[in-house]
Amino acid sequence: MQNQRITDTVIPMEQKNVITPSTIINGEIQGQGDLNLEGQFIGNISIKGLLFIGKAGSFKGEATAENMILEGRVEGMIKVTAKIEIRFSGSLQGNIFCQKIAIAEGAFIDGEIRTRKGKSLAPEYFEEKRKGLLSAKTKK
Repeated sequence: MQNQRITDTVIPMEQKNVITPSTIINGEIQGQGDLNLEGQFIGNISIKGLLFIGKAGSFKGEATAENMILEGRVEGMIKVTAKIEIRFSGSLQGNIFCQKIAIAEGAFIDGEIRTRKGKSLAPEYFEEKRKGLLSAKTKK
């Protein structure tokens, strides 16, 4: 299980929710399934599955999820019960509370990172595969 990336969980389609890039929402979301945020959301999110914030997505508020993948922008507090993965395009201004964290080269974080139960934090750093493939092609 060491250094494994978060993948989309096998959740029935009726439990997957998508907020599209053309959508702006102010409010609160609670649920059991996964949430793919490609639009803009201001408020609170509390889900039991994977919170995926895509490159076009932005979030301002407090979010609680089992796992999280961040490719877009977040301003606020993030609470993840398992693992958060911040990809190279991800930007976070705020605090993170998590069990595990993986941070890609190029990601931006301005805030504090804390683990639950006082465990010492040893972030996993990784290079995006697509980014690595592009740089390998240019070296040839």
